[in-house]
Amino acid sequence: MLRRAPVTCTIGGACLLLACAGEPIAAGFAFERAAVLRGELWRLWSGHLVHYSLSHAGADALVLIAMGVVAEPAVGSRRLALVLGGGALLISLGLLALAPGLNEYRGASGLAVLTAVLGGALAWRHHPVSRPVLVCAALALASKTLWEAFAHTAAFTDLPAGVSVAWQAHLLGTLLGACAAHAVMSPRLKESHARHRDRAPQ
Repeated sequence: MLRRAPVTCTIGGACLLLACAGEPIAAGFAFERAAVLRGELWRLWSGHLVHYSLSHAGADALVLIAMGVVAEPAVGSRRLALVLGGGALLISLGLLALAPGLNEYRGASGLAVLTAVLGGALAWRHHPVSRPVLVCAALALASKTLWEAFAHTAAFTDLPAGVSVAWQAHLLGTLLGACAAHAVMSPRLKESHARHRDRAPQ
């Protein structure tokens, strides 16, 4: 699995390791609105690696790795690393702009949703037999996001008292995954990569 999806396995492993490192580390890496606005810009990325509990980290890591096993071989590890790095930044900036009441965010769920949508779009294109399953998965994701948006509780993961699910991160991950899939599957990009391979030394 590590050889098939090294980027997503590394991110998932980092989430689990940081979950075991203790609350001071998690608090220092979390996306915290006031800290980001003070100039602690690393939190725009590191907030996606820390969680509120080991179970929270485990759930996010499991989904991220499972979706990465589908998406990463098709996209390429280097390209997926760029997508996830850029996606982490854009999700954090989106939270700053669209969720002014959100003071802190922790979790890789936005990146997991991004990877799931990207992998699902690729599977839809290349494996038509999987389309009924993908439709069910899309409906489940939409239902989960709507539940979290209106109920303010996580659908499957227990969060500590007083912590609400940041459903906006999941919505942003969905949109960014769709954009990434469109870019990856565009004919112009495919032709560019084909020319690059033709020029590469044998």
